[in-house]
Amino acid sequence: MQIYHDQTDINQKKYFNQANFIDYRTQPRAYKKYPHFYQRFNLDDYEELKFIKNFGKITATKTYGKEKVDLRANPSAGGLYPCEIYIQIRAVKGFISGIYHYEALENNLTLIHELSNDGVEFYFKEKVQRKFVILISNAYFRSVWKYEKRAIRYLLLDTGHQLGSIISALELTDLEYEIDFNFDKNSLNEEFSFDNYESFYTSITVKSDKTNEPKKLRSPIINISACDYQLKELFVENFYKDCQKDEYEKIPNINLLNDIQNEQLENAINNRRSIRAFINESISEEDFLFITKNIFDFANKFGIEIYFVNNNIQGISKGLYKNVSLIKQGDFKDKMTNLALNQKLSGQSSFTLIFTSKVGHNYFYCYILTGFIAHILYLRATTLNLNCSGIGAYFDDSCKDFLETKNNIFYLFAIGK
Repeated sequence: MQIYHDQTDINQKKYFNQANFIDYRTQPRAYKKYPHFYQRFNLDDYEELKFIKNFGKITATKTYGKEKVDLRANPSAGGLYPCEIYIQIRAVKGFISGIYHYEALENNLTLIHELSNDGVEFYFKEKVQRKFVILISNAYFRSVWKYEKRAIRYLLLDTGHQLGSIISALELTDLEYEIDFNFDKNSLNEEFSFDNYESFYTSITVKSDKTNEPKKLRSPIINISACDYQLKELFVENFYKDCQKDEYEKIPNINLLNDIQNEQLENAINNRRSIRAFINESISEEDFLFITKNIFDFANKFGIEIYFVNNNIQGISKGLYKNVSLIKQGDFKDKMTNLALNQKLSGQSSFTLIFTSKVGHNYFYCYILTGFIAHILYLRATTLNLNCSGIGAYFDDSCKDFLETKNNIFYLFAIGK
């Protein structure tokens, strides 16, 4: 994977010499919609399914000139929302067992395949019925349109944020779930008629009482374009293909939000925003410890090494830390601003985390889990009425030099007031 990462880095020369003009009139549609004659079900009408709307619902609307922009429960690089969600549902009283497409803008589930003795579980290693199987795909052209080859990084981060949004919604239930990366993605991509324009990245499965083994899907899913127009980008398609050579362990129920009451968590889901500027005030050490509770240990378990710069946390020495160990003392606000392509957010924050991973270490999955961890941080900070911003654009080599590491740099994440 290193060859792809190296081809998408940003250095000083590349940054100052590249063309910056983007014709926003050409932006592709950021949502997928099946034909009007497909059956649709409003989530508010089914108590057992209401939690699904927290996967990516519209939580606010902003207007820029004549343009209206819908903000969702999950953030997305550039507001491009390349992720799509498909949910297979079984044994919900009064509801048709089938495969559904989640329509965030409409708060609907659209039935795209009614189940018989078949099911998507056939494409998993453990071929047993599940109550819910949630599949996250990416329609890559939505991101490639703006970010070109570097879109591979944002697709993975967006998948992680989407994964975090789904997991936080499941935390509001008593359902047991697993994150599973190792299903037969290529076969399911074919069954869903994606034609390489869209591809599955990960899944979340919820246990069922039944142990029946489903058969393969008895007919392909109809092909619906994920954008109003699309262009091929073989760099992204080859990257995805090469990523499927690796495997990664399942991740069962995750205890990163279980200390937050349901009402607080749902408020955080509704109120989470990406900030554009901080007011440069300090936060307490207690708030820092709450926001990052169990985060460093979880990241290390999966091969993600987190550094952070303390710009303004009371009671902690200013400087650069690896995990929670101080490795460079000093005021690095200006340095962090510079590393983030001169975006002031990184230096104005109370603290900014830098997510990294060793070269060659499960690149695809570590990058997705980076986005996932960042989403958990978003929600924990939001419960304290603190603000966050993910920063996916930075000077790769300069970050490495500052951290004195050979690790790949994945993400900067700023938190503060």
